[in-house]
Amino acid sequence: MPDIPAAPRPPEAVTEGRGGISEEYVHLGRSDMVFLTDWRREEDGEFSLTARWPAPAAGLPYDPRVLTQTIRQSGLVIAHAAYGVPLTDQTLLHYFDFTVLPGFSVSPEGPCGLSVEVSVTEPKKRGRSVSSLSMDVRVLQGGSTAARADSEFGWISPRAYRRLRGEHLTVDWNTWPLPAPVDPRTVGRPAPVDVVLAAGDRPLRWELRNDVDNTVLYDHPVDHVPGLVLMEAAHQAAHAALHPVPFEATTVTSAFERYAEFDRPCWIEAEVLPAAPGETSVLVTATQDRETVFRGRLSGPCG
Repeated sequence: MPDIPAAPRPPEAVTEGRGGISEEYVHLGRSDMVFLTDWRREEDGEFSLTARWPAPAAGLPYDPRVLTQTIRQSGLVIAHAAYGVPLTDQTLLHYFDFTVLPGFSVSPEGPCGLSVEVSVTEPKKRGRSVSSLSMDVRVLQGGSTAARADSEFGWISPRAYRRLRGEHLTVDWNTWPLPAPVDPRTVGRPAPVDVVLAAGDRPLRWELRNDVDNTVLYDHPVDHVPGLVLMEAAHQAAHAALHPVPFEATTVTSAFERYAEFDRPCWIEAEVLPAAPGETSVLVTATQDRETVFRGRLSGPCG
């Protein structure tokens, strides 16, 4: 089923105040998955938001899923509240590139606050409606930039989305086979529920596993594999390709080419590429029915 909130509220309902951003504005079903607390317009095309992150799992400097969710949520809030994109429109993620400050970490003791700054270039329109927004998103810790993302969000009407998805518009949620996860240690994650990779049929190739108990990635039923799941698969595949050598992804580029479906295998493949001394670069490709659905390249210090 599509990721469409049922009842839009006016933009002023999320103008300010902790807890003032509801889950419908970020297309989520669980309020505890909303990492933003408020937003404000600074000037034309410039916005500020605040975020509150939960403590990461033991052993992780920060949770990459929370970082990518924060960037995604920032784009959605600005689109709906500042640019009037209807809550019923379906969101498309065209590309998502980001960099993270080497050594970035958050407190393991409890929730922490961060700031988010968003710059929007001139919106593209289809008729009177905004069809896409290119955004520069900066996540700040203590006034210094900890992560920066360049992304483009797009939107289409429910009617156009129904035509686009056709027979794939509805899904029997959580009825697909769930293969066993690989060892969490090999993908840099703390627990089996966090692992999105299952063993494949050859080295550096895994099957995507969609475990809906991983609520950071699978907040509510949707009709296709979420884009952030594919990004997380790329992170885990890069770690697995280099294991047991430690790897820190500080630059990530991502391109989404097709929808990945739940009802058949999606394969994740990694290729370690040449890189400068002390650096490593891994190309990760997701394919389904022998067609590419996603490409990601992760680079950073290794060893």
